[in-house]
Amino acid sequence: MRRAALLCLCLWLMPALVAAQTLPAIYDVSGVAANDTLNVRSGPSTGHEVIAKLPPDAVEIEVVDADKAGEWGLINVGDTSGWVALRYMARQPGQPDAGLPRNLACSGTEPFWSFSLTPDRKAEMTRLETTVPFADVLVVPSANRPDRHALFADGGDTVVTAMVGRNQCSDGMSDRAYGLGIDLLVTDKTEVKVYSGCCSVLP
Repeated sequence: MRRAALLCLCLWLMPALVAAQTLPAIYDVSGVAANDTLNVRSGPSTGHEVIAKLPPDAVEIEVVDADKAGEWGLINVGDTSGWVALRYMARQPGQPDAGLPRNLACSGTEPFWSFSLTPDRKAEMTRLETTVPFADVLVVPSANRPDRHALFADGGDTVVTAMVGRNQCSDGMSDRAYGLGIDLLVTDKTEVKVYSGCCSVLP
């Protein structure tokens, strides 16, 4: 009886624990039978249309957001996004429950650009087929917002100051969902430009 009560309590608390974890983050499919698949739905309930299926051994899937109950997670499949039941997803270890994710890929359009940040705090920014590397990127958390961080990257002739925030973000070209937005102030020798875009968490 006591074991059954404890199991019920754990199942009741599980959605709240998932909701409390910081997203976006990387997950693996877990608990799906070897001969079955995990449905990706157009909305966060079993009443929504199945738009894709994940194999039982699918790994390194970015969960961008969760519903209010913490039972469904928003992921990307190709150029669109959909929802999976989080009870069949396992968060990969070693990811921070707070703070900025360690491995980011950010980009924007018109003009196209990209900015990447690695776990060892190195970065690269590519614009017009020109790539500038940055070493020892300084990451500073907001003094009053746990979901905001500033980045300072000095590449000599090019200096980048960026603000990264946890919020729903769109690339403006697809139906993919992003859980991080970024604004970069890029200072070159002769000009200053602002670039805005979205970021994904990488495995």
